[in-house]
Amino acid sequence: MKKNKKGLITAVILLILLLIVYIVIRNLHLDEEEEEDSTETVYEIDAADISKLQIVSGDKTFDFTHADDTWTYDEDSKFPLNESAVLDKVSSVTSVTSSRTIEDPENLEDYGLEDPEVSITVTDTDGETASLELGATNDTVSACYMMLNGDDSKVYLVDSSLKTNMEFDLSDIAEKEEIPSITGTSITSVSIESGSGTARLYQDSSSETGWTFADTDGSSVPADSSQASTYTSNFSALTWTDYVTYDLNTLGDYGLDHPTVITVDYQVEEKADDEDSQNTADEGTAEDSEEDTVTVDKQMILLLGKQTDDGTYYYGKLQDDSCIYTIAASSVEGILDVQKNNFLSTKVADYSFADLDKVTFTRNGETYVASKETVEVESDDEDEDTKEETRYMINDKEIETTDFNRFYNLITAMTWQSQNENAQPSGEADISINFYKNGGTNVTVDYYSYDTNFYLVIDSKGNHMLVNKMDVREFLEAFDSAMEELNS
Repeated sequence: MKKNKKGLITAVILLILLLIVYIVIRNLHLDEEEEEDSTETVYEIDAADISKLQIVSGDKTFDFTHADDTWTYDEDSKFPLNESAVLDKVSSVTSVTSSRTIEDPENLEDYGLEDPEVSITVTDTDGETASLELGATNDTVSACYMMLNGDDSKVYLVDSSLKTNMEFDLSDIAEKEEIPSITGTSITSVSIESGSGTARLYQDSSSETGWTFADTDGSSVPADSSQASTYTSNFSALTWTDYVTYDLNTLGDYGLDHPTVITVDYQVEEKADDEDSQNTADEGTAEDSEEDTVTVDKQMILLLGKQTDDGTYYYGKLQDDSCIYTIAASSVEGILDVQKNNFLSTKVADYSFADLDKVTFTRNGETYVASKETVEVESDDEDEDTKEETRYMINDKEIETTDFNRFYNLITAMTWQSQNENAQPSGEADISINFYKNGGTNVTVDYYSYDTNFYLVIDSKGNHMLVNKMDVREFLEAFDSAMEELNS
């Protein structure tokens, strides 16, 4: 009985001890939760009351002064300061809250505050100062440690964005002059002037493609419209990377004393001015004139100097602007790559038969003239008496449309693999084709067997093209077959 009584007492004592431990742990946990969830504003000031702001980050010191509603950079009053960038820094210090306060820290070094990574000094309009020193970052809670006004008896845990916002370079707070936003479809002309001469791509109504490329040697060729479009699209996303300097006496240091000059002519739609609107209103209604726009010619002149040592950037400026910047090499290399071959269509003879008056084929001593005529035929529609129908003719003899398209589509789809101006034909052409439109296209294309892999195709524009032999043979077989069928 005594043993049972003693065991019961022991059990009761153990239960009481466990209950005490539980209560202590629970209270500690509640204290921690209260500490974690509580926030405290440890520094606050109205932005309008700040007259000076000093930021020390590593070995860089920046001093800014606010006077007459304007912020200036103390070290250089001419520096093109981006005021909004400074206002962003000011906004960061107007209200600083702490998620946790560490009382009487044993060692400031544990918090990175023995030698702070960032120091901020705020001076108000009365000349009173406050210092915020920022130490190590606690990545777990996205916060950093801060000491206020040199009081080492308290360390605050504040949002880490306060520190990251104060870690910057001078170029980050410079006002960048914008490169005009130009869409590729708005461009009418691009010229690249360098030491080797001037190359130019431009819209040309007299060109069979609508574009002409003039090379540095004075020669010019029709530029393929799709290739021109690909090239002009390079201008749609140009932007400066970093500010370098406003001192234009140092142009030579950046290769801008003898730059590559890129001139872009383009057009934009702008709202018509009052005079234009009135003219339109005279022709229509006043309501219509409110939405009238006019096409305005614009021009951008971009100067590019040398590349940075690592080749990642070019130095550059706009001709009429006052600062030098860097621009990513990757964004301008496509612009600088202006070679004649880049603008040539890879098609051997991309001439739509619908746009021509006739096409003449000379093959094995025979000449075949392909033409088309429009005739009226009876309509299957009861509401229509007749309808127009296009018929294809070879030497005035009708050929089935499918037979004609079978070989003609092979012509227009054929592409060249390379161009070689030094390649010369041997013997007579296996076939010679003339594409003709009265007052327009008049181009002859000759196909010569060249070697085991290629045909040499030469057109009257001076192109010497090497074309896969199998592609030419497929076309010749289809052509011969259609002529045999026509004459059978």
